[in-house]
Amino acid sequence: MKPSICGLFVVVLLAACSSAPQAPAPAVEQKAAASTSWASFQAEFRKAVNARDAARLRPLMSEKFQYTFGDGIPTPDHAFQFWERAEIKGWDALQEIAGQEAIDFTPPPQWGLQGKVKLAPPEAAKDGYRKWRAAFEQQPDGSWRFVSFLNGD
Repeated sequence: MKPSICGLFVVVLLAACSSAPQAPAPAVEQKAAASTSWASFQAEFRKAVNARDAARLRPLMSEKFQYTFGDGIPTPDHAFQFWERAEIKGWDALQEIAGQEAIDFTPPPQWGLQGKVKLAPPEAAKDGYRKWRAAFEQQPDGSWRFVSFLNGD
């Protein structure tokens, strides 16, 4: 005797109805939590920078991104244009800084940052530092953003 299509449908329907809803897999929850960790952010940041991939780096950046001391429009797209200039060599400098450690840093009030801040390289936290430095800010939702990359004082 061959099973009928109707009978098979009923069996499938009963099997689907009898299974209780299950909690999300722990791996999914861990992945979501990891996306807000510094280590996860830093790894993605380094990949984007080393590939010089503006499209991959842009979502990691603040919409108001500081790349000059008042001379340019503070956006990621303008920063990319600035870094491409031959005399600036911004991507080269960013690759060098991305490979270094970022330390916890308490910025001066004029920086206007509200969340936890990290600064790279570590020597950028010292008085009188005048070279390239990158700042990162933790957002209220726990995620991190690349907020500035500046050279000079």
